[in-house]
Amino acid sequence: MIRQYFFNHVQRHLGDSSASARLRSCGHSRIFPVIFAIAFVSLVSGCRQNSNRIATLPAAPPPTGFHISAAPPVQPITPIFPAVPSILPKPAILGAAYAPVIILPAHMPQPMIRVKITAELPVPPHIRAWLYRGKIKILHLADGKFIALNILPMEDYLAGVLSRELYRSWLPATYRAQAIAARTYALYQIETFGLTHPWDVTGTQSSQVYGGKKAETRVAWRAVRATRGLVMYGESDGLTGIFCAYFSACNGGASQSAKAAWGDHAVCTLQGRVFGDLDANCPEFNWPVKTYSLAQITGAIQHWGLINHLDYLSELGPLATVRITRRDSLTGRPMVITVTDVNGHVGKLRAEEFRLALLFDPNPTVRAPPSSFFDIQSEGQFIQLTHGHGDGHGVGLSQWGAQALAREGSTARYILDVYYPGNTLHRLW
Repeated sequence: MIRQYFFNHVQRHLGDSSASARLRSCGHSRIFPVIFAIAFVSLVSGCRQNSNRIATLPAAPPPTGFHISAAPPVQPITPIFPAVPSILPKPAILGAAYAPVIILPAHMPQPMIRVKITAELPVPPHIRAWLYRGKIKILHLADGKFIALNILPMEDYLAGVLSRELYRSWLPATYRAQAIAARTYALYQIETFGLTHPWDVTGTQSSQVYGGKKAETRVAWRAVRATRGLVMYGESDGLTGIFCAYFSACNGGASQSAKAAWGDHAVCTLQGRVFGDLDANCPEFNWPVKTYSLAQITGAIQHWGLINHLDYLSELGPLATVRITRRDSLTGRPMVITVTDVNGHVGKLRAEEFRLALLFDPNPTVRAPPSSFFDIQSEGQFIQLTHGHGDGHGVGLSQWGAQALAREGSTARYILDVYYPGNTLHRLW
């Protein structure tokens, strides 16, 4: 095979006729080394030429029509922390900020009220119906859960409220003032919240505590009958009507407005006022120092922001400081608390929201403060709530204060004027 390869190579260089004649006339033994040498040199020379030819090919011209440039460096994106609005919204969990007053006809029939008497349960609750006036209705909610409603006349409902809101030994004037406030509050809920919900009020402290027949007492029924159909009217922006007649156990010496507490619309009958030691008989008029870790405050405020859709609170990191940054100039009660996390991000919430955040904390290690009337002292990784006063939100009537006024001989009418200044009474039914 090798000989044939070189023979063919010589033919291409010398020509077929001469090469074949000379090869045939010569002996292979003598001529083959010479032919081999000539062919080898020729082969190597051709490889070098081909190698040089490949190496010296010109580079392909660049494509035309666009310019190639280096990609710009990627800049890290710095997230923008949600801004705190100039006017803090009312927390969603507390419901809408309804009209401050509701205008009603001069006379109306006694309304029925729907009271939610159970929590939302996975199965229909079993209710002993004979313990309640009116009727019991089991409601199947859209989310698949069940609740029980007690539907009954307003006056019957109030008889099951008063002795759960007041001590049974308290005076009749206190009961009558509470009956008018509770009736006004309940009617306002029927005309606002109840228009878009399956119930008007709950039977717990989130509305008014209600106990059905077993909570009724003689003093309660006397107060209900003595004030039948009486409600308070208040004024806002030139309009007069029923208002949300809030009340709490003890204001600790000073009340606050519903607007300052939760962001409700302003109404003249619910303003912050100084009362001194009027309800000093309340066990929580002064309460001891309460200590919370910054980690616990962080978790409580993040959760409060989450359930109320307040991203400037839910997205906070571990807190570094907690400060009171605004107080009521008249009463001295704190109004706004500002928190700052370790990254310098700022969040704000009302003082009453701060209390509720600790109350709604799903993992509490320390009981929430009884009220939002306190000072704040920083202690490293802890804060202390000092100089605490009162029990409850402090809006409207103080139940302990009402009892103190009744002991001094005040009437229900006078008690209501003290706690709801500018109110007028109307008998609707």
